[in-house]
Amino acid sequence: MADWLDCSRYRIAPVKRAYWIALLAIGILLAAVVFAPVQGDTRWIRTLHNSAHAPVFGCVSLLTLFLVRGHPRFASVGLAGQYALALAAALLLGILTELLQILTGRDASVEDALHDVVGALALLGIFAAFDSRVRASTHPGAVRVAAAMIGTVALAVAVAPVTRAAMKYQQRDARFPVLADFTERYDRYFILQQWAKFSPAKLPTPWASKEGEAAMHVELFDTAFPGLDFIELRPDWSGYSTLAVDLTNPTPLPLQLVLRVHDAAHNNEWSDRFNRRFELAPRTRQIIRIPLQDVAAGPSTRELDLRHVAGMIIFRTEDSPRASELYFSRAWLE
Repeated sequence: MADWLDCSRYRIAPVKRAYWIALLAIGILLAAVVFAPVQGDTRWIRTLHNSAHAPVFGCVSLLTLFLVRGHPRFASVGLAGQYALALAAALLLGILTELLQILTGRDASVEDALHDVVGALALLGIFAAFDSRVRASTHPGAVRVAAAMIGTVALAVAVAPVTRAAMKYQQRDARFPVLADFTERYDRYFILQQWAKFSPAKLPTPWASKEGEAAMHVELFDTAFPGLDFIELRPDWSGYSTLAVDLTNPTPLPLQLVLRVHDAAHNNEWSDRFNRRFELAPRTRQIIRIPLQDVAAGPSTRELDLRHVAGMIIFRTEDSPRASELYFSRAWLE
């Protein structure tokens, strides 16, 4: 450190204020990654939080490039080496922040570390396309085109999760009062596998209303409560009277199922939600219709708030015959 600050040796002023500002900015960005709380538990918030790693570490890489270029110890490093050091710094600092997050009670994530690298590639590539030092280098045209392509592709990768999430929320709102419809397209963004495996399928001929009718095949595992978990439903059901679900049991065994609905105030107790048990007979397709007034009356000590419905689960009961599959076609409000 003393050698670095030796003005007579390097014939420069002590560390410029701008360099300290850059170091401080990097520290603030890294601290934000490690300590920033995740506000909410929706897919949208989680996607935003994860995708924020890309711009943060893109900025970290550019600030590192600035430091490398201004520090006398790196004066002999060539142009490619400068960019390599900036990218390496983003990678190493990204791994470090993931390890530090363990101390805050959060998990380290390989996916987040990849977002860090993608963000660094995006901003470094775009910056290189306009960098005056690149323009003054050998073969500047080819280098700038390659950098722009790398930066653009990395930027597209970085924004893809947020773009996809925004589209899924828009599609969810547009199809309401249909909650899910696998006869139109296979889209399970808001349906989680609960000890089950989902896959697109054609509904078998005996139960299809038309040739080639699509549905979602649900393989039920041999464990407690396998089924479908509908998350982040469009919350306001107050303008409707009936919940309808279209299910098919292709097996020779009866399926004992429970349909559960809970609102945002649910306390995770059985008595504080709507639960309706029903049987899906062997080798039948059936539309289950449930009055929403029954759903509202589900909790034992209060009324379920149909303006703030939070989720719905359909699962096989513990005492049901172990029918291992079903087909889910649609769920909607009437």
